[in-house]
Amino acid sequence: MDKMDEAGRNPTMRDILEDIPPVDGNTLCRDVAELFRENETVRGFAVTEDGNPIGIIARDELTIRLATQYGHAVYGKRAVTELMDPDPLIVNLQDDIDQVEARIASGYSQALQSGFIIVDTGFYKGMGTGLSLLKSSVARTRIRAEKLEVTTELAQHANTVKSQFLANMSHELRTPLNAVIGFSELIVSEAFGPINEGKYRDYAQDILESGKHLLSMINDILDMSKIEAGRYELKERAVDLQGLIANAVKMCRILADEKGIALTCDCLSETPVVFGDERALKQMLLNLISNGIKYTPVQGSVSVRMSLPREGGVCIDVIDTGVGIDEELIDKVFEPFAQAGTDIHNKTEGTGLGLPIVKALAELHQADFRLTSRAGNGTTASLTLPSSRVKGISPASVGLIA
Repeated sequence: MDKMDEAGRNPTMRDILEDIPPVDGNTLCRDVAELFRENETVRGFAVTEDGNPIGIIARDELTIRLATQYGHAVYGKRAVTELMDPDPLIVNLQDDIDQVEARIASGYSQALQSGFIIVDTGFYKGMGTGLSLLKSSVARTRIRAEKLEVTTELAQHANTVKSQFLANMSHELRTPLNAVIGFSELIVSEAFGPINEGKYRDYAQDILESGKHLLSMINDILDMSKIEAGRYELKERAVDLQGLIANAVKMCRILADEKGIALTCDCLSETPVVFGDERALKQMLLNLISNGIKYTPVQGSVSVRMSLPREGGVCIDVIDTGVGIDEELIDKVFEPFAQAGTDIHNKTEGTGLGLPIVKALAELHQADFRLTSRAGNGTTASLTLPSSRVKGISPASVGLIA
């Protein structure tokens, strides 16, 4: 049995088969009782006719019947078929323990006491017992646990190696990339004189935009790696949420204007002060706003709204009129490097880390983050910070409760 487990296969009934001779259907109950006395470990005998099982006679059932007043006189001379269980659990020699355990759980609990019949092509081969099934299951679980422990250690080691690799590569990639971005900015701005050939200016602009995009992707990957490794440390302090939102909207306005998208901000009249990591909060807002702009067609709109839910805390909604997401794909967009599978989404650039990073950073802030969307009807991304992180709300803004 263990050899099969070590090979990665589930034990089958062949591995727990016990060679217990059956009794014929015409055998008298008193004779079966004698067989039980001679075989103290046997909990049940299969009853067969012409090699085909027709029932099980259980030790406990027979003992109780014979122990009653006049039990031997009433039942002793009767055929065993009168006291047998005519609907026992019958399994095939090739069945694995998972299949048998499932059948026992679904209505054959008596098999744990009396045992069950094992057949091969319909003919009786032997018995299986609850004890032998339990031993096999425990052995399998032990081996699986050992393999899982090894797999977990390997995964943890691989994750550590990955984190170290990315941390080392951050310097190796960012240093030359920042140089590329810096020099291309100089060329685009014509800092040392005009560029006579317009195509060169266009090429420099392409280099600049590509470099910035690549740097953004590297930063996303590194942030996600730190979060997954549990090495992302929040630097918490009091944050002016109103000012933070206004700054994030301002940074994204150029992108919105380039696409002809109306970007608006509808916040509270007074400023809630929250306790959190300012950089992480800003990154969440930038990711949500830029994501809304990215997936909204020309002439669409993206609005940022802040409100105070009645249950407490502060909620920030980023609402777009974009392509939306199929409801069954919403969970997928929270997976790292995954994107919703619409044609428009597939044409956009990105690592697929924007929303997973928002979700992870929200969890670090004990915040609730969720998406509400339907294909073709836009998306609402809601980020709700708990009341424990709201350190101050001006009385002037209480009237704006959502």
